[in-house]
Amino acid sequence: MEVSTEILYNNNNNNIINPNLINNDNDNNNKNKDENWVKIDQSEAPNKFIQYVDEASKQDQIIAHTRYSTRQLYLQPGQKVMDCGCGAGKDLGRLESMVEGNGIVVGMDISREMVECAKSRMSHLPNVKIFIGDASRIPIDDNYFDAYVIRCERLLQHVINPDLVISEMTRVIKSGGRIVITDADWSSTSVSIPKNIEEINKKILNDVVFNAHPTIGLHLRGRMAKNPQLENLEIFAQCLYTDSLAMADEFVWLGERGKMACAQKLITEDEFNFWRETLERMDEEGSFVFTMNIFTVSASKK
Repeated sequence: MEVSTEILYNNNNNNIINPNLINNDNDNNNKNKDENWVKIDQSEAPNKFIQYVDEASKQDQIIAHTRYSTRQLYLQPGQKVMDCGCGAGKDLGRLESMVEGNGIVVGMDISREMVECAKSRMSHLPNVKIFIGDASRIPIDDNYFDAYVIRCERLLQHVINPDLVISEMTRVIKSGGRIVITDADWSSTSVSIPKNIEEINKKILNDVVFNAHPTIGLHLRGRMAKNPQLENLEIFAQCLYTDSLAMADEFVWLGERGKMACAQKLITEDEFNFWRETLERMDEEGSFVFTMNIFTVSASKK
């Protein structure tokens, strides 16, 4: 993947992107990100991923958690903020409204499809700058911003080296800058199932491989605490839940994870059908409940 060399400008007309830090090594880029996200730009239907993020972001619980993480940035008008792994730009408009005036919002994502979608959606906001980039090598100089904050949401579960990404985010901010990271603990996923499908359910929810770091949310504070440049760590945990099977399918691809279990030969097709029929019956009876934990950790640079 060729990384965009689009030039961004701040208020002093200095370049934000350092071209010397742009990583154009395709093989190296692909080593630093989850195979699922490498495939977005190669997919026949990349909009499926964009639609998934859009729909998940409409859920009240996700909205509440995102608002909390945004408040932890302590943004002020005129500041510069980066959304690392901005996807299709779902939060860029909100961030822009918080740094109104001469503030700048920088969005970066590894997926060209996501970036093009975000650019289209944010085209009416000149202070929002979006480019393709690798979070393991952010193309911005050390300690670049005087008043700079950075956030990323549900990104680290997809990168190969989360510690490297945390170090990169820390590198590009000056002392006092804020970092806020949100991610899920997929191992906490639970469904109120009867005992006769417990083993099938475990293979689907716990054994299926679909991202690089499924438990990153649970270990997020520990990973950030290991960085000697970060201090004043705060953690916020939330249990996401739904009593709707349709919502669980849409929100966390519950049905798709069952199909993945079949594809990975963890369960048979008959076992998948039995599991699915049981969930559908529970949904009709009103006994279906799905839960998962999500974490936000904020810190300041020393």
